[in-house]
Amino acid sequence: MLRGGILESQSDDTDKDDDEDILMYPANLDAQERRNYKKAYHASKASEWEEEQKRQFQSDARFGSSGAGGLGSGRSKNKGPMPPLKRSQSVRVPDTHTPPLPSLYKSSQSKQRTIKDAFSKGKIKEGSGRLVAKFFIHENVPPEKATSHHFKNMIAGAQSSGTGVNPPSPYEIRTKYLDMEVEEMNKYVAQIKPMWKTYGCTIMCDGWTGPTKLSIINFMVYCKGKTVFLKSVDASDKIKDHKYIYTLMRNVVQSTGSKNVVQLVIDNGSNYKKAGQLLMEKYNLYWTPCAAHCIDLIFERIADKKGVKEVITEGRMITNFIYNHSWLLAQMRACCGGDIVRPGATRFATNYIALDSLLKKKAGLKPYSPLMNGINIH
Repeated sequence: MLRGGILESQSDDTDKDDDEDILMYPANLDAQERRNYKKAYHASKASEWEEEQKRQFQSDARFGSSGAGGLGSGRSKNKGPMPPLKRSQSVRVPDTHTPPLPSLYKSSQSKQRTIKDAFSKGKIKEGSGRLVAKFFIHENVPPEKATSHHFKNMIAGAQSSGTGVNPPSPYEIRTKYLDMEVEEMNKYVAQIKPMWKTYGCTIMCDGWTGPTKLSIINFMVYCKGKTVFLKSVDASDKIKDHKYIYTLMRNVVQSTGSKNVVQLVIDNGSNYKKAGQLLMEKYNLYWTPCAAHCIDLIFERIADKKGVKEVITEGRMITNFIYNHSWLLAQMRACCGGDIVRPGATRFATNYIALDSLLKKKAGLKPYSPLMNGINIH
């Protein structure tokens, strides 16, 4: 009864037909509020219809149905015939020719338009460069990766393949093509292994501990200018004494071939040193400490000297104070033209690299010395 009374109160026949699609009005609405309610309802329905058409267009474009009949064919194939517009939805039919999407592979039609625009006026190199740059920029790929020979091979392969070849899907990359890469790498290692017997090889061992305290020990084999990664061991839950290190290295020597191994290059820690001596007694090979680790230990001993230790401490104080105050950090970057090299927590050589960086920026930092709470830059 309420709905019938509302319809009878409308003077225009079109309004009566329009109200047939509107739900029951809320109570206590005057004529103006009713009209506003009806307009809002119509706008909401029109917005829903446009969103549905947009989703349908993108779905058709993704599966290639837009090229075979456009929007209507995609709906007729997936969701049946498109329902006709009702008079209450007094909106214009949107243009089915939606502007091309940013990606070249959304639909064949958008792909043709984008490529045509990129290669306009005969600028082939600039057009192809822009398309490649879009991938690097929008996918956050470092521009330095453009020098990779794999990237250059990819471009050459795409050029030789011609048009109409779709790129691989993420599933294909992580399954089919990844397995093919692993198989190719195994074949490469199999070709190198005979050289170990002919020329002899060096086993290199490197321990690494990350910020999460994950302890990893990597083993590599070097022979005649070629290095092969052999395996990686997670030793986070192990006590890394000389017995455990000796067991790991003995297994690596046996898997590589005890007659093929000429040298071991490992850290200069006491546990590694003891394990290396045991291996020298068991096999005909030489143990050599890592030169980089030896240099790092030399710098550590130098840093223990009183005068050097004070200079390193003052350098750390200056660096930490600057990086803990954003205004001062911005002024330092503007005056000195860059950041200060900050010392690392594990490599002692970085202390001297940081001091050298402070020395080069000394002139730019001196005016801000009074702001550093008594820290004097001299």
